[in-house]
Amino acid sequence: MRICVFSGASRGRSERYAASARALGRVLAERGVGLVYGGASVGTMGVLADAALAAGGEVVGVIPQQLVDHEIAHRGVTDLHVVADMHERKARMAAIADGFIALPGGAGTLEELFEVWTWAQLGLHPKPLGLLDVDGYYQPLLTFIDHMVTEEFMRSAYRDMLMVASDPAALLDRFAGYQPPPGKLPDLSRGVDAATAPPPPVDALAWVHVHEGRMLAVRTHGKDRFYLPGGKREPGESDAAALVREVNEELGVQLQHETLQLSTVIVDVAHGYAGGRQVRMACYTAAHVGTPAPNGEIAEIAWLTHRDGPRCAPAARRVLNELHERDLVS
Repeated sequence: MRICVFSGASRGRSERYAASARALGRVLAERGVGLVYGGASVGTMGVLADAALAAGGEVVGVIPQQLVDHEIAHRGVTDLHVVADMHERKARMAAIADGFIALPGGAGTLEELFEVWTWAQLGLHPKPLGLLDVDGYYQPLLTFIDHMVTEEFMRSAYRDMLMVASDPAALLDRFAGYQPPPGKLPDLSRGVDAATAPPPPVDALAWVHVHEGRMLAVRTHGKDRFYLPGGKREPGESDAAALVREVNEELGVQLQHETLQLSTVIVDVAHGYAGGRQVRMACYTAAHVGTPAPNGEIAEIAWLTHRDGPRCAPAARRVLNELHERDLVS
């Protein structure tokens, strides 16, 4: 299990903030819980990581190349993922964590927290999230959030998703018993039955493979759009195991498990599903052995450029656009 902790590049005005970060890092390590964080060596981020490492814990940092260039990356963590930008950083942190905690911090910390909280409200993940409220730091924010509920801009069930404690151990204890509401809750005040709530997003995995400025895509029999190679996991499968199996079944190639790296997480309309159902697609890059060729349910493979976007399902088109913006696809 891993917990993603959002924290700051500053230590704050009071030493209590650093002390709280230190306590959280130590408690995570003592409980055998891995730490996922922003990968920096400064501020409460650095204090948090150092404490977890000192207590023998696993520490996974995720940091954009721009911050590495500013020489603030923590070189002593268990695993340091260097990514292209802040968007990819957040996607990767969210994908590899099983819960989220926000320490006192600034706008960036709040932005990270509110994004994963919004995803939880939409039913895109069932992971617990909470605030470590040091010396009442988050009380003004909580007052405003309660005001959102009073003014009916937020449902009380969504407010209850955000757990709050001043003690790290107490917050982790509450995480252990967390039960998320079922997806997007029905608005009972308007007489909507639970049966009308939309289904959860399709949980999908995809292999992103680019060669000479073109992205590999596949089309299954009976479909008119191209998708990324991959598919859905079987019960109990990890992302890596499911993706290796799916790509081998579809293309006859073997992904090298140890080279898998999360590239992005896309949430978009699921092509071929009724009612506007969404798909949450975790996209990975990986080295491979073998030459891709249509296999099983695959009718055709193609190497696409940006202008081929209209031939793709919505999620695949999003990936193609991102690759084009990063000058990886022509």
